[in-house]
Amino acid sequence: MHRLTRGLLAATLVFGTGLVCAQSAPSTATAADRIAVGNYQVQMTSAGSGRYTVIFESGFGTGMGTWRKVLPEVAKGARAVAYSRAGHGTSDPRPEPRTLLQSSLELDQLVAAAKLSPPFILVGHSYGGMLARAFAVRHPEWVAGMVLVDPADERFNPALRKLDAARAAADDKQFAAIVPPKFQPELALLQPVLDSGSFPVAGKLPDVPVVVLTSVEQVEKPEFFLQTPQAVAIKRDLHADFLRQFSNGSQVVTDKSGHGIQQEQPELVVAAVNKVIATADKRTGLAGR
Repeated sequence: MHRLTRGLLAATLVFGTGLVCAQSAPSTATAADRIAVGNYQVQMTSAGSGRYTVIFESGFGTGMGTWRKVLPEVAKGARAVAYSRAGHGTSDPRPEPRTLLQSSLELDQLVAAAKLSPPFILVGHSYGGMLARAFAVRHPEWVAGMVLVDPADERFNPALRKLDAARAAADDKQFAAIVPPKFQPELALLQPVLDSGSFPVAGKLPDVPVVVLTSVEQVEKPEFFLQTPQAVAIKRDLHADFLRQFSNGSQVVTDKSGHGIQQEQPELVVAAVNKVIATADKRTGLAGR
């Protein structure tokens, strides 16, 4: 059985909508703790130090453990921070509806509670890429760069429907069926965003260094429409098109990883973060200091 298929069955992985939902193993590379954010406890880990604070945003339904192979390496040259959103990992659930904007606002609260200092490098996987974008749109002055790991794109579902509406709808039904019950309300709020083709947080992203990592892994016998060569090509093109808005954007394409590049090829993510940091330093005249 293909390793991507094994991942789907073994980890309850949802990636067709540009999302991933999995029960991540706890981080074993750094000491994880919980921090009080208002009336709630949030699972967070921090390691390293440096001019930049690198904040990791996990995919849909995924806790901070997904970054366990990346964070220790990034922490060698920067402060690296990973956390689990409300209701994920050991973070307390919250009563507010789990909209994209609400999750992004809760990152603001974590930044304040943990006294995280900009400039920030945002690293987002899958749905976490959308959350990184939402934060950057709202706080452009704090963000020095972004790394988006096989990110979700709100234009993907509409493009798949144009290609084959029936197969795209079948994918959505299959994905919804395997999402754990605790994440179903969040998916119900997010699905209309993914279907709309429009990003729900208004504003312009800052023109900062950006690297997008794109998986183009070919599945021998696709079980889902989005695994087909046509769908993979659409995703690759959308990622490339997203980068055109930046004066310093680059795409890293890999056929050796599935959706979870940070776990299958963590060195690609580490290299992308280091590249963004180096480019940000050059832009501010800090290279070599």
